Amino acid sequence: MLWQLLEHGSLSRGELAERTGLSAVTINAITKDLEQQRYVMEIRKTEGAAGRPAGILDLHPQLGTLIGIDCQPTDLWVLSSDVRGERQQRQRLQAEQLPDLQRQLLNAVDQLLRAPPFGPVRQVTVSFPAPVAEEGALLEPNSLPQFDLAPLQARVTQAGAAFVVENDANLRALGEKHHGAATDHDNFMVLVQRRSGIGLGLYLDGAIYRGSDGRAGELALARWPYRRTPTFVEQLPTLPRQEALTYLVAAIAAALDLHLVIVTDDASGDHRLDRRLQQVAPQLQVVPSPLDESGSALGALAASRLRYAQTMLATGPAPAPPAAPRPAARPTLPPAPLRRLS
Repeated sequence: MLWQLLEHGSLSRGELAERTGLSAVTINAITKDLEQQRYVMEIRKTEGAAGRPAGILDLHPQLGTLIGIDCQPTDLWVLSSDVRGERQQRQRLQAEQLPDLQRQLLNAVDQLLRAPPFGPVRQVTVSFPAPVAEEGALLEPNSLPQFDLAPLQARVTQAGAAFVVENDANLRALGEKHHGAATDHDNFMVLVQRRSGIGLGLYLDGAIYRGSDGRAGELALARWPYRRTPTFVEQLPTLPRQEALTYLVAAIAAALDLHLVIVTDDASGDHRLDRRLQQVAPQLQVVPSPLDESGSALGALAASRLRYAQTMLATGPAPAPPAAPRPAARPTLPPAPLRRLS
């Protein structure tokens, strides 16, 4: 039932019964329990219909605050939202020195923990320019090795919220899926060029693809022949780097049978990489990202929303039904396991 309210918004008890296949008695018992625990609330009554007005239920507006953070060398994005992601707040923090930037981040998160806009902080996801192992450890190549996430993690977990770190290119792909150029696609990739480096965000078969060790899409590990010497792509001069990226991305897209490539933060000046890639691989749909620099933070916020939804559905209150469910259409199922972000 919580999943129905998360996905579809406000519903009457009758609509919940139709969507879940549960009896009216069961729906009334569950909603009463959820109202007492401040998971849901009645927001209004139906009007204009014959008979007794029906109560319309929705998730409690103070059910929880979710946070998405994107870390870069001289700037940070801190986004927060309600559990549906519909009401959002955003901050951009900037500083030339990393210690100043870290201090600003801790202050911003402390403020959200003290005065959360949408209820208690439930989930924090951090977008970081490094590969991330299955258990959450940062791997090499790490573009911000001096950025210490431990104080932030300690404050978040002490406040009772979940804390997760994900690769920034992967979260950019999730941002494109939920808010950008790939809302209707389950297979695509995003080429991300940032001050912290170059990466591919791979979204395959409806989920982020990380590879065996969490390094999928790490173009910083790729080499390209330059003056007869294999050279790391990120160390190439601008024009050879753009040429290398064009052919590498085209080859990866062909090997993975992808049709959509999103290009973001192009640093090539007049030599537009998306246009060059379209010329080299005319079978591809190559589009510039419609998202601004907060795209990875949007992906982090989407990841927080997906994880909290699954956690709430797995652990939320569910009183024993007083009556057997009536026959009905199959209910909509919640998303796949936590590590699979879709």
